[in-house]
Amino acid sequence: MLKVINLKKSYGSHQVLKGINLTVNTGETVVIMGPSGCGKSTLIRCINRLTEPDSGEIIYKGIPVHQLNEKELLKLRKDIGFVFQNFNLINRLTVLQNVMLGLIKWGLKPKEAEERAIRVLEQVELKNFIHSKPAELSGGQQQRVAIARALALDPDLMLLDEPTASLDPILVGEVLKVMEELTRQKDKSLLIVTHEVAFARRVANRIVLMDQGVIVEEGSPETIFKAPKSWVGRRYKEMIEYQ
Repeated sequence: MLKVINLKKSYGSHQVLKGINLTVNTGETVVIMGPSGCGKSTLIRCINRLTEPDSGEIIYKGIPVHQLNEKELLKLRKDIGFVFQNFNLINRLTVLQNVMLGLIKWGLKPKEAEERAIRVLEQVELKNFIHSKPAELSGGQQQRVAIARALALDPDLMLLDEPTASLDPILVGEVLKVMEELTRQKDKSLLIVTHEVAFARRVANRIVLMDQGVIVEEGSPETIFKAPKSWVGRRYKEMIEYQ
């Protein structure tokens, strides 16, 4: 479904991605982990070109994403849902309106958009908050609205960029519960950047470990966390042993 080939990205003299090669198969949940600043978020943002890569190839369903013009790219993004760290909700709109907005933009009639938005908000357990404004919600609830907004377009690929990073620890669980439900939908592929080790162990088909702009190890959770080959993997193994 998704293939990233020799992807590179620099900011000035600092090379953030140093030739990344990555594949995500249909229905697969891939979790990207690694220390802060290793390039995880840059990688996931390059995939749908929220961040423009310097070189390399991004192939999605046979389409060369790296070659698309702006109009073609906008159309493709309908099939690639993106969940940000910081929610990116529109504060003047209600929860329902935030979810409906993209649907109307893509041509759904308001009634159909409303019905679909309510369905996905029910899926993330927020049906009772449809008339609330984002500022009236907790951080965990706001992130669930953001997940619903991405889900509403029924994308085949979901990209989630550290969706619990901005949350108080007490609110993390409610978002992880929704994300775990997503991983059970085998018609969707998920690429998740996270530091949540226990969550990764439960849901990932494959874990990719990054450090300093390169992939240092990848494999099943059992392989990565029981017999790691990289220093990053060994650190995660130590974290699990101390829990």
